[in-house]
Amino acid sequence: MSVPEVGEQATGFAQRIETLLQNVLGECPDGYVSDPEGIPLRGGRTGYKIMQRAERGIPLDSDGEAVASLSFRYICSCKADGKWLQIDKSVIMITAEPDRLPIFHYDYNRVRTSETPGAHINISGSNDAATRIMLSCGGGLRGKSRRKEYINKGSFPTFSTLHFPVGGDRFRPGLEDVLQMAIYEFHIDATNEWQHHIEASREEYRTRQLKALIREFPDIAYDTLKEDGRELTTRPERPQRADRTSMLIRY
Repeated sequence: MSVPEVGEQATGFAQRIETLLQNVLGECPDGYVSDPEGIPLRGGRTGYKIMQRAERGIPLDSDGEAVASLSFRYICSCKADGKWLQIDKSVIMITAEPDRLPIFHYDYNRVRTSETPGAHINISGSNDAATRIMLSCGGGLRGKSRRKEYINKGSFPTFSTLHFPVGGDRFRPGLEDVLQMAIYEFHIDATNEWQHHIEASREEYRTRQLKALIREFPDIAYDTLKEDGRELTTRPERPQRADRTSMLIRY
């Protein structure tokens, strides 16, 4: 199978996000997503930045009134020519209007230089109990280092600086999950067919992640199929279950 060049893949990824947003939030004549912007990366590679077109974020309305906004930024690249596009960094953030106060943001960094989880969520808010623990931090090396970092920065540890892990490189939530959460929890206005489009996009996202996992761990796929009694000389059929929704689309 021929793999498209990185720019073409980045354009396709941006279009996939655009289609999802148009189908879920409704038509936007100017479009929701900016054109992929080429950026230089280490080793002479070219990466692409993809983000929302509106600088302040995409308005999220409830009963026709803007109550929140959605912002996102993806940095993507290919390891080499002939490889599939990968996300190197991403941020998905929901802020409250009209002051654009952060509510939460999902972050992902493929390359990590600290103990912060690669895929994590930060929740803006206060929690005195959590702050007390962060200030005491215990007597271990990491705890002392964390306390010293706060002192050097002249900052006070808050609940919003906690990094909650969310599934690592392959099992992290996608934009589809954030959109569905906003619709359920904030009663965001959406199209009549929003759930169908979110589930279709989520299935595509999780299928890509599953394929990447299988490429990375073919031995696990092989052993699992053998344990299941599958005949590996023929392509196995996916088991169908009428008693539950497919794990590829479940919220």
